[in-house]
Amino acid sequence: MLDKIRKVEKVFKQLDKETEKFGKQSGLKCLTNCNLCCLKKGLEANVLEFLPLAYYLVKNNLHNAALDLLDTNPEHCISLAKTQVPGQTAGCSIYDHRGLICRLFGFSGVRDKNARLSVYTCTYMKAEFSTEYKATMERINMNMHIPVVSDFYYQIYYIDPQLANDYNPINVSIRKAIEKVAYYYANKPIRKSRVKENTPVAKEVK
Repeated sequence: MLDKIRKVEKVFKQLDKETEKFGKQSGLKCLTNCNLCCLKKGLEANVLEFLPLAYYLVKNNLHNAALDLLDTNPEHCISLAKTQVPGQTAGCSIYDHRGLICRLFGFSGVRDKNARLSVYTCTYMKAEFSTEYKATMERINMNMHIPVVSDFYYQIYYIDPQLANDYNPINVSIRKAIEKVAYYYANKPIRKSRVKENTPVAKEVK
């Protein structure tokens, strides 16, 4: 289980580097204090991409509280912070452990049937940074590198095809991930420490 989690985290780390670089080169960025993508209804994700979050919750004994919150059937992702800071919009409360879908949206590319790339982002970013967006749409099909959505989903697919194909509403996938990680660590065999054998006493030489 831990091996899978580490492999997913490795993919996330590489993606974060690429999206950060793309953001700087393109000039595109999220609107200040915006969390509208988190508020979109019907968001789906797979179980595998939330194993790192589940591990974080279990490791810090926060998983039972998360499961209790999930039992209330929240309309939006449970990671969306409910605390409103005056003058700001509440955002993700576990940003470092967010899923793949959260990391890709806004700063990655998708291909159409003709293999032409377009930026996988929202209408608000397109409108706010219209000049940058138009220039980026041309450059990504010429010489600008952009992380591609399908490439990263393929990468995690090969870590665990079954969990990568288990798509659900985002909170259902979070619940499944927590349950799998919690069950694994609750039933993980405890390694017995090696007991040093007594050093044989040398026979007395007569």
